[in-house]
Amino acid sequence: MGDPRAEAALLKHYRLQNPFPETWSDPIEEAQIIQRQQSRASTSRYSILQEEGVSASLRGLVGGDVYSTGVIPEDEPDPLGTTGSVVRVLGKKGLPVRDNVRLRNRYLVSSKTFSPTAFLRDVHANTPSPALQQGLNYLSTSIAQKSGSLKLLVESNFDRFVAAKGTIEGVYKEMKGDSFLDKDRESEWGVGKIRGYLNDAGAKADEVFGPAMRGRGREEGLRLALAVLEKHRAMLEMPGNLSECIKRKDYESLIEEYQKARSFLEGSRKLVPTGNMAPAKEDHIHQLVIAENMWAEVTIVIKDFKRDTWKRLAECPTEGNLHMELIGILLELGVDDNPVWLWLLSRYDYLKNRITTLFERSRVEIEVLRRKIVEAPPPTPKSVAHHLRSPSRRAHVDSSKSLDTHLITSFWELVYSSLSALLSPLSGLVGELLSFQKTAQSFIDGDNLLPVGIDDQSRKHHRLEPDDARKLQEGIYELALMIRDCLVKFYTEPPVEDISAMYSPIPETPLSANTPGQDPNFPPPGPAVPGAQAQKDEDEAYAFVPPGTNSLSGAHYMSKILVLTGNASVAICEMVSRLGRADFAERFRAMVSGSRERAVVAVCAAWLKDAGNCKFLEDWTRAGDNRDVTRMPGLFGAFEREVISGMQAIVYLDKVVRSDSSVIPPPSAKLLSHVREQFVRSLYKSLQGMVENAKTPLDLDARDGDQTDLASPVTSVAPRNLTAYSVDSKDKNVRILLTLSNLQLLRNDVVPELIGVFENAFSVKLTDESKTIRDAQSQIDAQLFEEYTKPLVSSLSDTIRLGVLSPSWPPPPGKLATSVRPYIYTALLSLVLVHSQITTTAPSLTHPILSYLLEAISGELLEAFKQRHRFSLGELLQAALDVEFVNQTLSQYNTPRASELQQGVYVELDRGSDAEARLGLREGLGGMKKILGELRGGSRAEFLCFRAKKSSSKKTPAAVAGAATAEG
Repeated sequence: MGDPRAEAALLKHYRLQNPFPETWSDPIEEAQIIQRQQSRASTSRYSILQEEGVSASLRGLVGGDVYSTGVIPEDEPDPLGTTGSVVRVLGKKGLPVRDNVRLRNRYLVSSKTFSPTAFLRDVHANTPSPALQQGLNYLSTSIAQKSGSLKLLVESNFDRFVAAKGTIEGVYKEMKGDSFLDKDRESEWGVGKIRGYLNDAGAKADEVFGPAMRGRGREEGLRLALAVLEKHRAMLEMPGNLSECIKRKDYESLIEEYQKARSFLEGSRKLVPTGNMAPAKEDHIHQLVIAENMWAEVTIVIKDFKRDTWKRLAECPTEGNLHMELIGILLELGVDDNPVWLWLLSRYDYLKNRITTLFERSRVEIEVLRRKIVEAPPPTPKSVAHHLRSPSRRAHVDSSKSLDTHLITSFWELVYSSLSALLSPLSGLVGELLSFQKTAQSFIDGDNLLPVGIDDQSRKHHRLEPDDARKLQEGIYELALMIRDCLVKFYTEPPVEDISAMYSPIPETPLSANTPGQDPNFPPPGPAVPGAQAQKDEDEAYAFVPPGTNSLSGAHYMSKILVLTGNASVAICEMVSRLGRADFAERFRAMVSGSRERAVVAVCAAWLKDAGNCKFLEDWTRAGDNRDVTRMPGLFGAFEREVISGMQAIVYLDKVVRSDSSVIPPPSAKLLSHVREQFVRSLYKSLQGMVENAKTPLDLDARDGDQTDLASPVTSVAPRNLTAYSVDSKDKNVRILLTLSNLQLLRNDVVPELIGVFENAFSVKLTDESKTIRDAQSQIDAQLFEEYTKPLVSSLSDTIRLGVLSPSWPPPPGKLATSVRPYIYTALLSLVLVHSQITTTAPSLTHPILSYLLEAISGELLEAFKQRHRFSLGELLQAALDVEFVNQTLSQYNTPRASELQQGVYVELDRGSDAEARLGLREGLGGMKKILGELRGGSRAEFLCFRAKKSSSKKTPAAVAGAATAEG
């Protein structure tokens, strides 16, 4: 080892037998052993009665120094109150305190060799700071309590112990003076019982007062530990303060406390030198131990907080400023990974997954409801009529709900809400994408003020790497393409076949509330779900259109849906253009054009179907402002105007924000031509339906007998009892007359107005189409006119021919005619009935129908007189009287054609008579006029309805109808 003298000094100083001992001994313990051995060697056999021995026992009982007796417990509870066994805690950490008394005594406060530094370092190395703070309070309270107990114990027993000591000493002196002490054994000296009593008393005293007595010995160590903990209370409280800041979400105070804890640690480490420097002070060591313990606890708290903050940041939406706050906190605390890049990646992944999940889920939900519509009973004619009348009910607060059946309206609402969740620039995923791009660009440009952290450690995270910025822009471009592809699939692909995803759980996201939940329209899983065969429908090619929808709901909702599509497309293209992708707008332009074309074709198909259903609008109730017609023309006009307006919105997308017009292309000529054709077809088909109504009675109540409209129950709109505005629709003639009157109003007012509305809406001129529509109206009008007049003309023809060709028609030979023949009265009286029916049903048709019938009568008279060939004077006068009576009675209905036919009758009469008859006719004209006047006067009451009324041309149709009714 070197110098023998130095080796000997080292062995002496450490009390070692050799320089490399296998075990270490405690010098204090060895000194105590040597002292006990010397004491035993010098103690006589009567030591039990010596003053020192008795005094030592008494001192143990009255609270003397426990260390002088050597009574040190093998274990004791933690003075800080955290555990009931200090030895057990040390044993778990691998320290051999059970076998090594010297080592154990360093951790027991009842030992003179107690070391506070070792105690805090080994027993409480992992104790949290809040627990140490609680132990400090417990220690203060415990010391105060035990000091009071010890004082009370000594005061209450001092006199008793002094008296006992005096008695024992007196007995000992007397026994010492006796002569038999040298003869007998000590156990036989008569003090055995006293010794037993003393031992029992000592055991009892130790059992009762032991804990209080030992507390006095531990007081010094406890007070030392208390002073150390009290001095560094601020450090001990820091982990708790950090936890409180986290609970309150007071992140500013959290960062301040964290920096303060870091400063305490660095300051404490500087107090303890390293290497060959001078030894550290004990107070500095205590402070470093507490600081290191505090920092370990702070590290755990901050680590947990960072983990939670990273998780919150990954789930943080773009809206608001929460992500900036969380990024700032992480940068302040200091992190290895870049929180900005992590958040951008997490938002990219969220948007990518959300776009796919939301779109596919929406398609399945739409398909489930579409199949349910297919399986539901079709709407009844009464329900169809109710919905087609909805444009005339604009006073309703929410008229869109009455455009179609409940299921179909729910379908449209589901489509719109689903696309809104995807495309809305304000609340949908497109809005999130726009916000994400704007925020990402701000990070790329370095426009955000971010914390630099401790010692500028976070400054490296302020800007993204060029390669990361390029990847981020490519990701945004990819998200925009995903939305475009979803729209293409939505508008062009047929309905989905697999709807099992409807009943598979999906991960919930913060926007899952924008999607429908447990809607009562969705059937539960199981047999109630319609199968794939239910997809076979006329609208199968259009997954975005509900089967059986009418053009009103289609135009209303498709215009809103396409506007949503257009606005989203414009916003996305503007965003992508800032990334330098100029070719992107063309892809969206093609998508918008194709989507609009599909929507127009789908709505036009429903428009044509509804035109055929317009016949259900006829309820045979007179219009309130025109009694000549029913409500049908007004309802039809309102329906057509509504559809035209909706089609205009779909074709031109006027409500789209056109900041970039290149995204919204103008409608093609082919598309406009298709709309024009459907408009003309709808008019023609509607007119055909009116003809069907006139020919065949349409009883909606009867047709509803075998059907139940589960979608929209509608009460009857036309009361069965006749009122001031209702007519007898069971009478075919009444139906035809009203239909003719409706057609007249349509031809003169409604249809020209609709053509003007269409021309203004689509900026076109329907010159050829107008002519086609007028021709079609003329044909339909002529068809119905003939339907009504044909039986009347046939009856008049039979009456006239039978009357003229009857053998009784000529006057008796040699007599002149004095009255018209009965067939003339029969024909005119039948016209009185016709006049009455027309004026009470459709007064505006009175003149054209009676004029036509006058022409028919004149033609039949001509044909009948042609068959007689020859006329005598009496026959000539009779024929002239019959013809002139008819002409004068129906004079107000005379027409050029009737006059021409009447002139033909006179020519035929002149051709069939000889000169003598013609001369007689000229001579008898005066008498015939007189007879004709008498006959006209006698029949005034019967044919008063045929007399012309003054100022009739200035009267309103309602006034004309009232006058005609009174006249009839």
